[in-house]
Amino acid sequence: MKEPFILNEHLLFLNPWMSQNKHLVAGFSTNKGGVSVGAFEGLNIAYHVGDKPEAVLKNRQLVADHLKLPLEKWVFAEQLHTTNVHKVTHDDLGAGVYNFESGIKATDGLYTTEKDIVLATFYADCTPLYFYVPTRELIGVAHAGWRGTVDGMMHEMLRTLKEVEQIDPKDIWVAIGPCIGRDAYRVDDLVINEIEKSNVDGWEETFVELGNGQYKFDPKLLNYKQALYEGVPAENILTTSYCTYTDDDLFFSFRRNKETGRMMNFICLKSEE
Repeated sequence: MKEPFILNEHLLFLNPWMSQNKHLVAGFSTNKGGVSVGAFEGLNIAYHVGDKPEAVLKNRQLVADHLKLPLEKWVFAEQLHTTNVHKVTHDDLGAGVYNFESGIKATDGLYTTEKDIVLATFYADCTPLYFYVPTRELIGVAHAGWRGTVDGMMHEMLRTLKEVEQIDPKDIWVAIGPCIGRDAYRVDDLVINEIEKSNVDGWEETFVELGNGQYKFDPKLLNYKQALYEGVPAENILTTSYCTYTDDDLFFSFRRNKETGRMMNFICLKSEE
């Protein structure tokens, strides 16, 4: 499959979706550009990792200016590896923009049906998920680390869209963004035992046993299978080939460096060009 995320001036854009709607902006930041230094050198987007707050704010402003999406229209979540989902409205604008603590509390999934709201979550190996329903002009993002993935962040987002918003899963588009890939991701029995509780078809295909209680795990594939399980057609699902661990020229990676910056995913439906 052709890579859906296209690099343009230090940002990756979800090209297939954006080409379908000129008012949609969706993508993923890299470690390129920005003003952070030291362990966070480049475009660190997160306040909570130890970087200077003024550098983080400048980095966010650089992205906002490039996208022509003012920072006061952004909304961030206080990610705690939950499967909690929050429907964002204009009342939430500015959440988490100027400090981590003001983000949408204890939440890892955000969606909205309103225009001119930018939804964003942070990453440094975890899996970024994107949701788009063209027929309803609904957009969403979700953060899924290994815990969020095995606990079913994908399930929760899709069930919310199906049950709360009454959307047919055949109308939902899903994208799985840059995260740590299977060949770089080593996990132990704790993670595999959690995967075994999954009732999705082919869950056993998402890891490879290495021996001595060690495995290679593919979070992209498990999220993909979860989307299929919830009724999203395979042709509606896009998956990146990027790996945040091995593509070290583009991404921060917690597994690689421990003390490091964060990227973000972002999505917005603009009311005008």
